[in-house]
Amino acid sequence: MIHLATSWLLVLPVLFGLGWLASRWDLRLENRMDELERLRQQRSTFKGLSLLLNEQPDQAIETLVKIAQLDPETIELHFALGNLFRRRGETERAIRVHQHLAERDDLKPRDRNRAAYELGRDFLRAGLLDRAEASLNRVGEGKFAAPAKESLLEMYQVERDWKKAIVAAHELEALQQKSHQTEIAQFYCELGQEALQSNNLAELDAAIKQALVAIPNHARALILQGDYLVALGRPAEAIEAWGIIAQTHPAYMHLLADRWMAAHTALNKADEGLSRLCPLLKTQASGELLDIVQKHMTQIRGPQAAEVMLVEVMQYSPSLSALSKLAETRLALANDHGSAERISDLKATLSLLKQRTTSLARYTCNNCGFRARRFYWQCPGCSHWEAYSPRRSEGAVPSGPSM
Repeated sequence: MIHLATSWLLVLPVLFGLGWLASRWDLRLENRMDELERLRQQRSTFKGLSLLLNEQPDQAIETLVKIAQLDPETIELHFALGNLFRRRGETERAIRVHQHLAERDDLKPRDRNRAAYELGRDFLRAGLLDRAEASLNRVGEGKFAAPAKESLLEMYQVERDWKKAIVAAHELEALQQKSHQTEIAQFYCELGQEALQSNNLAELDAAIKQALVAIPNHARALILQGDYLVALGRPAEAIEAWGIIAQTHPAYMHLLADRWMAAHTALNKADEGLSRLCPLLKTQASGELLDIVQKHMTQIRGPQAAEVMLVEVMQYSPSLSALSKLAETRLALANDHGSAERISDLKATLSLLKQRTTSLARYTCNNCGFRARRFYWQCPGCSHWEAYSPRRSEGAVPSGPSM
């Protein structure tokens, strides 16, 4: 028995040694298989990228999807796939990829915030605004906080939810250390415009005050303030408010000139109101203000006075619009005392001038070049606020969209 136990003692180290060698061999085999798998995935990744570069997106997507399925830890690849799906318009697939990432508990906070941001963009692309808002609001601090707020701000403007837009703009200011007071003033003016249309004067007054806090003497807020005072039956105070625009923002006077004249008429001071508008033509004769002044001049002082005024305008600020108004006024005079031949000539001239001014006269966005026949506070092309010059342009036009 003692001899048998001694032999076993000799065999045991040999068995342990064999076991150790076997485990090392298995480890080497496992490492080798991992290395082969890594190389295979690497080759597949390069293949997918090559297909993308060769403009074969369908085959590239299939290749990259297989890699993502084999290795769920490829976070960056998942993000790349999701963004690729969104760019191709496959929003449902993009949502599934980014939703899978957003629901994973093992992600770092930075990756989880990114997933929530990308998912919010997917929902925006799909038109699911409620779900987009919820996802973007899940984005915490970090790199994607400001882009998420920017997306929310854009969405609230599309929805015309101005109260939420104001909150988002204030939050974006804190994140970016950049002023958004111009947009905030415009949001309050939008609220004021809605209140004016619904005759909610208390809300209109509050919105105007907030807009003027954001931007003192803001042109649009002062225009609304005059409308508010007119609605209260106080035209003299409305004229006083609009007078600030005449002094500080004369280029915007064409937006309120008719209401200006109506307020003066209510006070039996129409001629005085016209006299205060005429000096502005020295710098604003190329826009709609000239049309309005010519109309009221003809009504109040007669076509002869309007002709004298237009001849003077043509001397210091010649334009097709002024020439067209001069021809219109002279035609009105000729209809009373002119010959049939002169009337015919003036009609032909006026017709040609109106065709030219109708096709050329436009307001142009300084940001994207979008051109329009009417003035907008927010550009329909790029959605920037106060990007439109209040002066209507004639002459050569930029190569941009128009309406």
